[in-house]
Amino acid sequence: MEYFGWVLAALSIIALAVVFLYSKGWFKDSVKLPRVIRAKEPVLNSVVTSQAPEREKSAESEAPKPPPLQPDSKVVTVRIVPLVNEWFNAEKLVLSLRAAAFTHGEFGIFHNQDALRSGRIRYSVASLVEPGSFDLSKLKDSEFPGVSMFMVLPAPEDGLALFDEMMVCAHRLAKDMDGRLVDEQGSLFSVQRERYMREEVIEFLRQQLRVGDQDNMFEHSDQ
Repeated sequence: MEYFGWVLAALSIIALAVVFLYSKGWFKDSVKLPRVIRAKEPVLNSVVTSQAPEREKSAESEAPKPPPLQPDSKVVTVRIVPLVNEWFNAEKLVLSLRAAAFTHGEFGIFHNQDALRSGRIRYSVASLVEPGSFDLSKLKDSEFPGVSMFMVLPAPEDGLALFDEMMVCAHRLAKDMDGRLVDEQGSLFSVQRERYMREEVIEFLRQQLRVGDQDNMFEHSDQ
């Protein structure tokens, strides 16, 4: 019995010594604790966040760009609404827009692009429902009270020819959708109204030409 008492005492001393030495850091380099595997969601979120700007930048560079609005820009707009008090079917409307060479792009609206200059928008179509975009994932459940077709002047091409082309496209879309053209106030778009808008475009382009000539004169005088 006395022998076993000595053994127990020795084991207690050894155990205390091990605890003391471990608390002093003697075994930290040799003893490997099991690694705690944490949830991966924060890591994935950080990766997505860091890569999102690059993806957005890439998509943004590929998407067609509408012409920037300047203080002297002119936006020419015509609206297309149903003939009766009904809304346009979304699927039929999108098919008609695509048949008219429109593509879904920047701001979630449709654009007619320059075939020779990739990425340049000539005129666009937006929904009359705020914010004007088209959610292509919800076409079956969507209807629109009308659309707005618009262009921005000055343009890199003949602005008057661009206006005439846009109006031809607007009339075709209205016919295809059983709709009618109205102005920004909702009044029927008559022949006289279209002629008046065309004259406004001509006058705007003349003013732009005068401003350009004056700028050139000032540049030559400075030299």
